[in-house]
Amino acid sequence: MNHKQLLALFLCLVIIASSKIIASSNVVMVKDVSSNIDKYSIENIKEETDKESINIFYPVTHYDKVNETIKNKIELYRLKFEESIFTAENKKLEISFDEYEYGEYTSFKFNVKSNVGIYHDLEEVFTVTYKENEVVDIEYLKNKKQDILDVLYKECSEKLKNDTRIKNYSTTEWLEQGLQKADENYNCFILTDKSFIVIFNEYTVAPYVAGILEVEIPYDKLSGII
Repeated sequence: MNHKQLLALFLCLVIIASSKIIASSNVVMVKDVSSNIDKYSIENIKEETDKESINIFYPVTHYDKVNETIKNKIELYRLKFEESIFTAENKKLEISFDEYEYGEYTSFKFNVKSNVGIYHDLEEVFTVTYKENEVVDIEYLKNKKQDILDVLYKECSEKLKNDTRIKNYSTTEWLEQGLQKADENYNCFILTDKSFIVIFNEYTVAPYVAGILEVEIPYDKLSGII
């Protein structure tokens, strides 16, 4: 058997093996995709059955602590999706992400879309910000400035009270509940080249119809923190 025949046989075997994988009732594909290769690669988890589909893209950085934080958060959404009390067919979970940079900081904004059998898709955002192998969360910011929650509350309160969606759909009680000075209310944020952005998911400060709300805070308001 010559070289060309061996190559042809090898390609046939690869095609046959690939066909068997695709025909499986539970397809799981994880790919390494070159992105900003100096900072991270991208992995894709794709699972499909007759009743549900999962499609998740997430970054893998050079830092174990950051990667563990990302994977733990993704796993929470997968668990919530799998344990949903709804039993409708064609359930879906999709997670993608956007990257932002500010100096030595990198922020990932993860966009979660799911449907477990109710009338509309659910959309939610979670974030992971890091500086080298240090995860930048509210605890990190509080170590920099003890009254950071007071600063964030003041800035977010002033801007949201003047937001048209808050005026049209929310109530004073709902807004104040979502703005309480608790870590969980302000732990979803990103750092962009222009500003510090706090993100409030649906139902946090307003009902579903208002959507996801973002508050931009100039960096000069966070002097000494970032």
